[in-house]
Amino acid sequence: MQKRRLATLAAAFATTIAIGPNVLAQAAKDPILGTWLLNLEKSTFEGTAAPGKRTMTFQVVGDAIKHTTATIPVGVPGIVVAGANEYTAKYDGTDVHITGSFLDTVSLKRIDARTVERTGKVGGQVVETYTRVLSADGKTLTVTTKGTNPTTMTDYTSVQVFERQ
Repeated sequence: MQKRRLATLAAAFATTIAIGPNVLAQAAKDPILGTWLLNLEKSTFEGTAAPGKRTMTFQVVGDAIKHTTATIPVGVPGIVVAGANEYTAKYDGTDVHITGSFLDTVSLKRIDARTVERTGKVGGQVVETYTRVLSADGKTLTVTTKGTNPTTMTDYTSVQVFERQ
């Protein structure tokens, strides 16, 4: 029994080492973690309608970050569009599936301690870029998005300002 416990602990330790030094600690300390509410008065939307309400949540899942965006359209209180869009990704540029979006995949790349760039693809082609910048005080998150919806061939841009909840 003791040998089995030691073998299990050794395997867990080896897995942690294989993931890379401090990767789990870095994910746990990511300043983006938490819930963010869109401030519509400070945000702009072109080529797409502004939502009635939008909330983004970031949480640690293993050595990755799970991002969920829940949107309530204007004039439809209490109804969340498609449940939300959601993905879990590392900051390594690897494409991951996104649900609840016209995008097929997204990938994340950390630019600096407060800036992350997301690339969205449909059919393997980049159709959206999204840059999120966290303020120095950690209270405001600004998300700038530019893209083309391939279904409607509509270009869109937005600057969305979120406040930590």
